[in-house]
Amino acid sequence: MKRENTKILIIEDNPSSVDLYQKIFKIAGRTEFAITWSDNLVKALEYEKNNIFDLILLDLNLPDSRGFDTFTKVKEQAHDTPMIILTGSEDETLAIRTVSKGAQDYITKNQLECNMFLRAIDYTLERSLIQKKLQNSKNDLEVKVNERTSELQVEKKKLQRILIETIDAFAFALEKRDPYTAGHQRRVAQLSSAIAELVGLSEEQIKGLYLASLVHDTGKISVPIDILVKPAWLNKHEMNLVRLHPETGYVILKDIEFSWPIAKIVFQHHENINGSGYPQGLSGDVILLEAKILRVSDTFEAMISHRPYRPAIGIDGALKELSENRGIFYEPVAVDACVELFTKKNFKLK
Repeated sequence: MKRENTKILIIEDNPSSVDLYQKIFKIAGRTEFAITWSDNLVKALEYEKNNIFDLILLDLNLPDSRGFDTFTKVKEQAHDTPMIILTGSEDETLAIRTVSKGAQDYITKNQLECNMFLRAIDYTLERSLIQKKLQNSKNDLEVKVNERTSELQVEKKKLQRILIETIDAFAFALEKRDPYTAGHQRRVAQLSSAIAELVGLSEEQIKGLYLASLVHDTGKISVPIDILVKPAWLNKHEMNLVRLHPETGYVILKDIEFSWPIAKIVFQHHENINGSGYPQGLSGDVILLEAKILRVSDTFEAMISHRPYRPAIGIDGALKELSENRGIFYEPVAVDACVELFTKKNFKLK
């Protein structure tokens, strides 16, 4: 989504690195980027104080500030301005820490790849725009309710539709960020709905589950793109960051006034019925049935799809995995319905 006059503040003390970023933008034809550059923190904070920027690219180690303290000082003044951290491989753990505290992404400078760099910037800008739309929609809902109490239900449904459309756009933007999971949320939503119908959920429950499935990985906006596309198994720090995504998704969605427990379903979609899941370690009937169904459909779709760190295992392999852990990790009625869809009802994912 190309915008006019996108203002980017680069806080970087290495002129060669700044020249490289500028060259990437020029080669890519990104003439809409208006760049302001600062080689120290004091000047950067002055620029930020007197301007409204759409994005900040931040090197943590500057002549007058170093490490996490640099991020904290910029974050305190920049508030909601999205930030991408520019880091060396030796500071990757520190960069991951900044992401857990509010940075949108990080880029490893000595492994810089042009397309990934631009994709991280575009995704961060698009995410920021959609979050503003979400907040504006929520604000509109509150205003309408206060102004016209007699029309509450009509207005609520109308604005709820707008929120759903915005959430759909958010899900689409998230999938564009990672080419390996493109279409994942929509396929999971399709399978979740089919399982829910087979086990006898109501029409309203199915609708809520479909929407929750559509945005179940929204929390991965907090996961750096380097981790999402890493062609190897994740280390402990990276895995811990990935495991934050159900809670992050819950935080993003919990204040939106849906008629369904969407935020709660998203929060619980990696819980196992024996209590071994995350992030809360819930078990049994404490977990919503919709979340149990989403756990099965999400796992199944992931297993039959290629990932950069492992090949797809196919439908038969995925059904075998679900069946072997039926009643351990996965809700039996959800597993049985999934197996029936693919072995008896000729169900196809689109």
